[in-house]
Amino acid sequence: MAQQQERVERFSRELREGPPVSDRSIKEILDTLRPQLQELVNKQVELARAELTPVGKKAGIAVGLLAVGAVFMLLFLVFFLLTGMYIMWYAGFPLWAAAGIVTVILLVIGGTLAGIGAGRLRTLNPRPERTLGALRQNIDWLKGQLRP
Repeated sequence: MAQQQERVERFSRELREGPPVSDRSIKEILDTLRPQLQELVNKQVELARAELTPVGKKAGIAVGLLAVGAVFMLLFLVFFLLTGMYIMWYAGFPLWAAAGIVTVILLVIGGTLAGIGAGRLRTLNPRPERTLGALRQNIDWLKGQLRP
């Protein structure tokens, strides 16, 4: 990744240090810039991919934790309902106490996992800041090249 970033920075430097503004026509400028623009677009896509990959991995883990938390919450609901049934049917029978304990344990585990997953999702920044910054620089450079 460092090598890719170095290549992008070197390419950006070459673009910034390009030929001075002259009396060239727009067609001449565009013909000159076409291969560089194609390379630039390819590098921007490569940079965006490199920047978004870690965010995607973190989001995947957070979504996985949320899914596991949801499963535990579903199990909580099932056991909660079973506990209610056992309480009504067997008032005073020790079986409902066991079901209640399992229900509370599932609630704690499911709530904790769901909370951790939601917290991780809130901290992620999905915007590729470096890519957007480089794109702004490239647009500014291009505007400078097109001015007479």
